[in-house]
Amino acid sequence: MMKILNMFFPAIAILIIGFVTFSNTFIQQTDHKYFFVSLIIIYPLLFLLQGVGTALLKTNIFLSLVVSALGFLVTVFLWANSSALGYVIVYLIIGFLGYGLGRFFQRGK
Repeated sequence: MMKILNMFFPAIAILIIGFVTFSNTFIQQTDHKYFFVSLIIIYPLLFLLQGVGTALLKTNIFLSLVVSALGFLVTVFLWANSSALGYVIVYLIIGFLGYGLGRFFQRGK
């Protein structure tokens, strides 16, 4: 169960954040500043934590990060513009760094 949660939670969170920040259903008069905060802080943190979790749970890092990257790409194509596409490379690097960090802490045990 934890492996599935680790694989899909970041992608689902990214899609929910994208929907909430770009629809006027929940936040009236949105100037999309929440989406920019997500791009800079929340999404990298999700990828980092997913990398660490993937290392600790010993699951496939490529599959986990591809699922999250697809969630981000869907968000970009539905609600943002193509200028946000470059972030996916940075997020993948952060995810791999998180995986390395998780593996490093595993060796210390």
